[in-house]
Amino acid sequence: MLALAAAFVLALASPQTAAVRVPVANVWETPADAGRLPLDHRLWPTPRVTYAQRLSLVGHMPTQVLYGETVRVLERRGGWTRIAVPDQPSPLDRRGYPGWIRSWQLGKGAAGRTAVVTTRTATLRNGTEVGFGSEVPRAAAPAKAVRLLPRTRADVVRSAKTFLGLHYLWGGLSAWGMDCSGLTWAAYRAHGITIPRDADAQFLAGTPVPLARARPGDLVFYEGSRPGHVAMLIGGGKMIEAPNSSAEVRIVPVRAGSVGVRSFF
Repeated sequence: MLALAAAFVLALASPQTAAVRVPVANVWETPADAGRLPLDHRLWPTPRVTYAQRLSLVGHMPTQVLYGETVRVLERRGGWTRIAVPDQPSPLDRRGYPGWIRSWQLGKGAAGRTAVVTTRTATLRNGTEVGFGSEVPRAAAPAKAVRLLPRTRADVVRSAKTFLGLHYLWGGLSAWGMDCSGLTWAAYRAHGITIPRDADAQFLAGTPVPLARARPGDLVFYEGSRPGHVAMLIGGGKMIEAPNSSAEVRIVPVRAGSVGVRSFF
């Protein structure tokens, strides 16, 4: 009996992992928050998702997880699973960004060697369309779609520019919609640099740099001592940003009033 009890405790203490088996899964604060966004990711960049729907995501859908991304399973309840996402560091949970996703969107991780998709989208050999940053079996994707990217400032900026014109989506970090920190997180991660998921956490984690000495690829923050907005400097007095629910990823002059610059190089 004692051995059985010990095994049960060990099973509870051992973290269970799973992998996302859909192109991108929405993560919700609670299961009750779901339904604010269509499940079909191909609709997210289009007018089929209204401005009112985009605003309704604020405070309810804090992030997403990409195809192949490994998550920790924390709890199961009905058709829902509470997870933590190690690839998305957050002060909300030391195990990774927490939230709820639909259980059917999870499965076993890929066997064998994997690679990260570094083109905006790619079609796997089984016909599944996946997006930038997805983790796929190496043999399942065209070689050009999983080309390793150099870890340089210029190349991180180039990756961010891949998403020019993409519609803003609160909580988004996929090829079908991004928010401000989702854009910076995704651009860095594709080059092997993992930064926190949210703007305020990115601000705390990076190395402070005076704006006058900042370089392309550094991040500039706005909106108070706990920043609510982040953009990436690209040089020439300009930055790339995902600004708000009524706009798209764009390049604009660096605005006055920033609360600091942070570097991850």
